[in-house]
Amino acid sequence: MDYPCSSTLKVVVPLLLASSVTSFQLHANTPSEMADMSLQQLLSLTIEDAATLNKRWQASVLYKQMRLDGYMTGSTDLSNEEVLFRPVEVRTDSNYPILPTVITQEAVISQLAYRIDENQSIGLSIPLIRQSTDHISIVPSYPEFTIDSQGLGDLAIDYKAVLFRDLARQITYSVGVSLPTGSIDQKGDTPRAAGDQQLPYTMQLGSGTWDFVGGLGYQHTLGDWRLGADLFVKLRTGKNDRDYRLGNRFALSTWARLAINDSVQPFAKVSYHDWGSINGRDDEITVPGPFPYPANITNPNNYGGRQVNTAAGVEFTLADHTISLEYSLPVYQSLNGVQTKEKGNAAVRWQTEF
Repeated sequence: MDYPCSSTLKVVVPLLLASSVTSFQLHANTPSEMADMSLQQLLSLTIEDAATLNKRWQASVLYKQMRLDGYMTGSTDLSNEEVLFRPVEVRTDSNYPILPTVITQEAVISQLAYRIDENQSIGLSIPLIRQSTDHISIVPSYPEFTIDSQGLGDLAIDYKAVLFRDLARQITYSVGVSLPTGSIDQKGDTPRAAGDQQLPYTMQLGSGTWDFVGGLGYQHTLGDWRLGADLFVKLRTGKNDRDYRLGNRFALSTWARLAINDSVQPFAKVSYHDWGSINGRDDEITVPGPFPYPANITNPNNYGGRQVNTAAGVEFTLADHTISLEYSLPVYQSLNGVQTKEKGNAAVRWQTEF
């Protein structure tokens, strides 16, 4: 199927107006969490640039891709053979007859924000998400297979305001809500049974819950340098219609950007992330017996963890248009249970003000 791309509109929130250098990057096992990463990126942006340009609106498109490959338990690497159960072995809670090998996640997020005044902005974001997962298994007729899911993710509405600003420093805060517009009923052909069945959490496009998001940002200008730090929190509420909720999220990032000239600004950052396991479970993706989870991605305890990422990129500005390129790598991962590990992620963002 064709992947919806930049034609879709992600209207992002309040905090968007200026530098994408402070974006967060983190491990994401579900497409909904992939959208969270993009929301964090938008929430970390300042409102300074659009204010100085005296323009009310900003439109942008963000493309983000992540690859997960290989396994970890805690901070220890595991081979696929260590995680794949075979009939000659003893079945445990740490090996599985079905094994995802490579997960590729993509998000295209169009955005639109409105600046109320020089200190406040509001916005709405609409993500389009695609996930593809390669598998191996011991199930007859399914030695290797791939499952895809794609569609609309969870919309987000946000408000951002400046708490303090002088000639060199700025403190901003943001509050918002994530709406459960992404599907949690994606189906596909799996070895679990004949025909299409409910897909695991990693294939669902939304959280299914109303979630609160908040952020706090600080930046300091020193000559041609701009330094900053950002805090992001996402709190889940209740449980969705499938009797589970995704884990809460916390992220802290520090960054630096250098203005080489009016058009080119390289940047770098380090970020820490902490996110929880899934609470509850979707019984439709389990199987009868003492080991109800046919794959690690069907076990809600195999989600969440802690991670440190480093990232580098560059921002180009020409007239009213800005293009940002960024690549991020994990330098430390400690994952709950048995999970695929992040190999890296990339982002490209275009924006304009009017």
